[in-house]
Amino acid sequence: MTNDRYTLPSDISQSITVARYEMLKHLRSKRLLGLFALELVIIILILIVPPAVGRDYPSDPADFEKMFIQWVWILIVVGSTLFAGDALVSEFQNRTGYLLFPNPVKRWVLCAGKFAATVATIFLALGIFYGVVSGLALAVDGGVSSLTADSFGIALLAAVSAAAVGYLISALMKGSTGALVLTFALLFLILPIADGILSFAAVKPEISLTFSAGAIDDVLNTPYPVDSVVRYDLPGGQVFEMYLYYPNVATAFLVMLLYAVGAIAIALWRFSKREMAA
Repeated sequence: MTNDRYTLPSDISQSITVARYEMLKHLRSKRLLGLFALELVIIILILIVPPAVGRDYPSDPADFEKMFIQWVWILIVVGSTLFAGDALVSEFQNRTGYLLFPNPVKRWVLCAGKFAATVATIFLALGIFYGVVSGLALAVDGGVSSLTADSFGIALLAAVSAAAVGYLISALMKGSTGALVLTFALLFLILPIADGILSFAAVKPEISLTFSAGAIDDVLNTPYPVDSVVRYDLPGGQVFEMYLYYPNVATAFLVMLLYAVGAIAIALWRFSKREMAA
């Protein structure tokens, strides 16, 4: 589209511009520093604990890396809470939408740009974490597991899905505090508790985002773990059965993809239709 003097920017170029400025905001924020600090604490504690209790580090690079990578979901939850939980609702709560929305930029373009910046920020944090872990594995065990790239790829998809859920909550809630708390609680407490209840009832929770995210560190196991039942004999001849379920990688990929697409699509629709008075 053009007029006599200017070429009007496309929706894609506007979205990229929004993403660039949002990314700059995140890079300068204390929230990102807090996420980096959490990564540093996790790495230092895991490095200190084994020698402190008289244990050697695993000699297999995959086992060594898994000590750190099993905490990646926590980093994703915290990152999604900090950068997605209030990304949309803040425009309504802080009334910045009165300045932002009258501009010739479609709301879905704003939302898409914000989401891209959120995902890029979390990707940056995960990339640094995996890079440091790989460097430590190389220094301690003399190599890096070939499965690290698989774990990293699953972690990136899990981050997109978790961020999309955070945006959906942000689009539906009326206050930033509630959105932040609900995002963290859903990803860190509610869904994992539901996974445990379903597993206890002998139902594999394949439709759960948090269960599917378990593939992030499960993929480092060789061979890949399979579902099993552990039986305990109780007094009186009774038997207690504990069901151990592991996500299938292909199924987990599909589930996380559906969460990502579905959640962000609803968030885009809700953000586009929401009024400032809401």
